Amino acid sequence: MPTNYLEVPLSRKQVEHCRMDDVEVARRLNKKHGTSYYFATCLFPGHLREATFALYAFFRVPDEFVDNGAPEQAQQLLENWRSDWQKAYQLRDSSDPVLRLNAQVFHRYQIPYDYSETFLAAMFRDLSDTRYASYAELESYMYGSAAVVGLMMSHVIGFADPVALEYAQKLGYAMQLTNFLRDIDEDFQQRGRIYLPLDELQRFGVKEAQFAERHFDANFYSLMQFQMQRAHKLYEDAEPGIALLNSEGRRAVRVASALYRAILTKLEQQGSNPFAGRARTNTLEKVQRTMSVWND
Repeated sequence: MPTNYLEVPLSRKQVEHCRMDDVEVARRLNKKHGTSYYFATCLFPGHLREATFALYAFFRVPDEFVDNGAPEQAQQLLENWRSDWQKAYQLRDSSDPVLRLNAQVFHRYQIPYDYSETFLAAMFRDLSDTRYASYAELESYMYGSAAVVGLMMSHVIGFADPVALEYAQKLGYAMQLTNFLRDIDEDFQQRGRIYLPLDELQRFGVKEAQFAERHFDANFYSLMQFQMQRAHKLYEDAEPGIALLNSEGRRAVRVASALYRAILTKLEQQGSNPFAGRARTNTLEKVQRTMSVWND
């Protein structure tokens, strides 16, 4: 990702009145990079939709730094982003539209600042860690990269009982694990990363060389089945927490859960082979999934 992440074209008027267009900058980043997430976000009422666009942009920009830049450049960009964010949060203002918008959102919805630091720590970890010895080790990474996303969103939506936060973490783990399974090939070929726990690769007889060679066999199939069953259980375990969220946000969260879980279905339809293509749902499938859970 280029140093200037505002690669989506803005008109001169938008640039001159950037403070009025911060949400639009965030919305464009969401629409460009996260189709399922964007689809679900658009189902929120206006104020929740805008706050969700803001948070997505806050997550996406440093993630793009880490995924698409040279390690040294990404390190510097992340350090600058964290420093600029600290100032933006304290001053409730910034010259950066995404940071300026999120400073407002964090204060408005009383999102604990520590969540943002935990997320950024996970991004820094991505610069050095390319393997995880066990699921416990992977989960410690996912807490920062995904669980805190669910925690932040819970504060934006509002909840009736603090136990909702425990469920939100589980949904974050479910979505992140789904992303890992979908992106196995891309993560290894482009970034040299294997997120699946090494002890589980060993248990199922899968060699690291198979990632490089895109060699899918019975052992890899069994590994994928195990991981997908784990993800499905996480979605099921997280489901009761949706009812604890404020009513105006429940449907969009339920749809987001269903759309991400549908990625697992697409993987299953291609024989659980992550090398057969990037599993994704089309617009019609998204609509069908949305309608299937809309009145739940």
